[in-house]
Amino acid sequence: MAVEIGLLGEVAARVDGRAVDLGPARQRCVLAALAVDVDQVVSADRLVERVWGADPPRRAQATLSSYVSRLRQVLGGTASLVRRSGGYALVAERTAVDLHRFRDLRSRAMTAAGDDARVHELLAAAAGVWRGEALTGLGSAWAAAERDRLHQERFVVECDLTDVRLRLGQGEQLVAELSLRTAEHPLDERVAGQYLLALYRGRRAADALEHYQRFRVRLVSELGADPGPALRELHRRILNADPALLPAPPRPAPT
Repeated sequence: MAVEIGLLGEVAARVDGRAVDLGPARQRCVLAALAVDVDQVVSADRLVERVWGADPPRRAQATLSSYVSRLRQVLGGTASLVRRSGGYALVAERTAVDLHRFRDLRSRAMTAAGDDARVHELLAAAAGVWRGEALTGLGSAWAAAERDRLHQERFVVECDLTDVRLRLGQGEQLVAELSLRTAEHPLDERVAGQYLLALYRGRRAADALEHYQRFRVRLVSELGADPGPALRELHRRILNADPALLPAPPRPAPT
């Protein structure tokens, strides 16, 4: 039986393509706490901390053992929960856990640097693994911190994907997406630069220049710093209507 475990959205599992009931939130947290370190032993003490925090109940270890037993019955198949040297491990293929599929695709994209078409394919596949906010339904402090870290990984991949799409000549198609990302990350210079270039390529040079000024004022106001050299240079090139900022025209089809 094939097992798939999802962490990049609601914590979920499927066995042979069928969704299974993972039980209450803390039991699902046990699975997530093992799945992020798939095939590695996580000590019982660390699992307790991940599930209950720094002040666990007196019988937390016994409850943890019970949760593991129930999860073992639910999952079955090609993934197994085993007890090893003072802790537990989720023994499964990395590809059984969506988080690790995402990370593997991102690593393969880095290896393919220089082949933009291939990098685009891999990063788009990585971004497509996500189903929503990571670890949805889990409320522990560990889950909140892990969620923030995973959100940052997702953000970097989204920015990398935008960079390669810009290198492949896109621009206007990205404006709406980048408008939302800019609102979420109003002080991020990388996002600001991508948005400026997308606006310029969408024949909205005035909007690009206006956004740069708003961004600069906010950066100075909140961080006490001017934009970095890369963003200032992009602003200068937009002011000068640098034709190199526009995508190259498509090559004529061979006759």
